[in-house]
Amino acid sequence: MKRLLCLLLPLLLSLLTFPSCGEIYQSGMEFTYPLPQNVDTLDPQTASRQSSFLTIHSIFEGLCRIDPEGNVVPGAARKWEADETYTRFTFHLDSAAKWSDGSPVTADDFLFAIQRALRPETATPSVDDLFIIQGARAVYQGEADESFLGVWAEDERTLTIQLERSYPDFPALTAGTHYMPCSRSYFESCSGHYGLSSEYLLTNGPFTFGSIYAWSTDVGSRKIELVPSDTYREAKKVAPGKLTYLIDYDDALTQEPVSALLSGSIDVSILPESTAKEAAGQGCGVQVLDDSVTGLLLNPEAGVLKHVQAREIFIRTIDRASLLARREEDNSHEAMGVMADCVRWDGQPYYGDGAVMFAAQDDGVLESLLPALLNTIKEERMPEITVICPDDEESVNVANGLLVSWNKKFSNGYNIEPLDDAEFQSRIASGEYQAALYTLRAGGTTPYQVLKAFESSSTPALLKSEEYDGLLHTLNFGLSEYRSLETYLLNNFVFYPLFSDKTYYVTSPNSQGILAAPDLGIDFSGAKKKE
Repeated sequence: MKRLLCLLLPLLLSLLTFPSCGEIYQSGMEFTYPLPQNVDTLDPQTASRQSSFLTIHSIFEGLCRIDPEGNVVPGAARKWEADETYTRFTFHLDSAAKWSDGSPVTADDFLFAIQRALRPETATPSVDDLFIIQGARAVYQGEADESFLGVWAEDERTLTIQLERSYPDFPALTAGTHYMPCSRSYFESCSGHYGLSSEYLLTNGPFTFGSIYAWSTDVGSRKIELVPSDTYREAKKVAPGKLTYLIDYDDALTQEPVSALLSGSIDVSILPESTAKEAAGQGCGVQVLDDSVTGLLLNPEAGVLKHVQAREIFIRTIDRASLLARREEDNSHEAMGVMADCVRWDGQPYYGDGAVMFAAQDDGVLESLLPALLNTIKEERMPEITVICPDDEESVNVANGLLVSWNKKFSNGYNIEPLDDAEFQSRIASGEYQAALYTLRAGGTTPYQVLKAFESSSTPALLKSEEYDGLLHTLNFGLSEYRSLETYLLNNFVFYPLFSDKTYYVTSPNSQGILAAPDLGIDFSGAKKKE
């Protein structure tokens, strides 16, 4: 498997600084990370925002974890085994796994979490990743009792999960928030407040709350302050003294991230490749994940793009070869579809079978589709659209390549609008765009985690289609079903993949041991800092 966590390869090697002899990194230091938006809840079974997921990964631990290289590693389960058909998995919990009140984490806690997620009153978002479990879909739809569910506790430390079909990659799903444990007795004692404040949470991760006031919700000073959990199964390995997730903060922290990193105002930030180079030259550390695909995102809710024929015409008239040649970054390559390089199927690269899942160039649509479209919209020529893109030289160059293709073929003027990262993400999240040069992050190492990014309830909403949602909800987790969903996206011309891309995590010069993973989590448990 291609290495996911690395220094910036030859492009940046000469710029990176390494700790010299005598530099000492200390435990017990404080770390700060600015969240991209407010936290809706810290209940793993109901959370829907990326800010919530980031925080939950610090205070909860599932059966498994995803490491920086995309491998599935032990979490609360010290080991697991599957039968020869990969339809039954047995997880053996670490005897040291405890809740923050000192009580043991048991197999029933994982069973109850899955049962809760499948109850309609829980309203678990994107619950489909549980439907691979035998009986889960029937339980969710009210067609079967919870006793029909293929999950049971053999004893306090042994959990068995029976699947509907063979799925060798199933352990990767158990790292997701829906699968994280929930104490049955504690949940029932919360009277509906579970996950809504630090007063009503029992945690089992490396960090926890130091007091009931640790999650501040006062507008203007909102933040979540965490401390190491002395009941965590590997408590001795948790190095920070304090971890703060900022919710309200000065815009300069994200608008001038390199300055914020250098000053120590924040300890890690996700930056564009060019900005990461700048930061590396000033002593920052850089991690690179092969977890993204960059391409053209078309908004099916915007103007002429509401017509699928218009989206098809724009995509099929792109000069792909010339567009790919505009990318100067040596470490990226052509994307074969929406799946990033970190995504696996049966332990192998997802596109390892040679599949190509993007629309072929076909200028013939100018004759076969364009006249009928113009007649429908009562226009003489294809209406103008604007492409928003990140405000860096390489992105602007690629976006300009789109305009070159379209201006030549439609005899019309098209525009690009470069934006700083905060404004770009805000425009995508609010749906205030027509087209965008957009980087889609995998969100994990399984195809399902990529495909759910297009579900109507996802944030940001890239596609609002009840038909697609229905297909996702009936997914059987087979390769053919995954490819069918990809084909749906392909035929609806929503996202046109161009580059298999990378995400750059940049850490402050005085920090080390902050590790990112393809499931969008950031692990601060081993973080240390120079005084």
